[in-house]
Amino acid sequence: MQQTSQTDLQTIRLALEANSRLTSLSGAALVASGVLAFAAAGLTSMAGLAEPEARIGLDHALLWQMVLLWSATLLVSVKLNLFGMLRRARQDGQPLAARLGKRVLFAMLPALAVGGALTMGFAVNGRLDFIFPIWMLCYGAALVAAGAHSISSVRWLGIFMLLGGAVSMIPGAGTDFIFFTATFGAGHFLLGFWVGVRYGW
Repeated sequence: MQQTSQTDLQTIRLALEANSRLTSLSGAALVASGVLAFAAAGLTSMAGLAEPEARIGLDHALLWQMVLLWSATLLVSVKLNLFGMLRRARQDGQPLAARLGKRVLFAMLPALAVGGALTMGFAVNGRLDFIFPIWMLCYGAALVAAGAHSISSVRWLGIFMLLGGAVSMIPGAGTDFIFFTATFGAGHFLLGFWVGVRYGW
């Protein structure tokens, strides 16, 4: 009888976990991610690299400075959001947050890995003219995948990034830097504000 009860409890726990969504996101961490993206966009603009044509045949040092700038922005943002998620999970008493967080992270990894590989390929060949659309498409795909295990707003931000990346791939559109700043900067900032008001900071 006791064995049956334990089996039933485990089945219920696994079912609840399978149908749970990660809501312990940190509004403050998402807002901070948006601010970091705005800062990186400002530095990119100051370097005169807002236009796609300006990112072709870059000086070796400047090229890798830009790659390191945006890579660092992404890594710091990820760490901020992971730390914020764990802090919020403790505050909310959400016991499944760690497992759900891993599920979200693993859902994002394939698209992020593709983005990293493409970034290295473009950088080695000195071609960063299409780097912003590539990042939007890969990160957008990662967010759509993560949205299956988190709040729907994450998925909508991913869709916004996918649309921005697709439009920016059109030759001569000249919208890649604008869309990139809007999605990574304003997108994270607005999502963070929404999460903070709706779920907590």
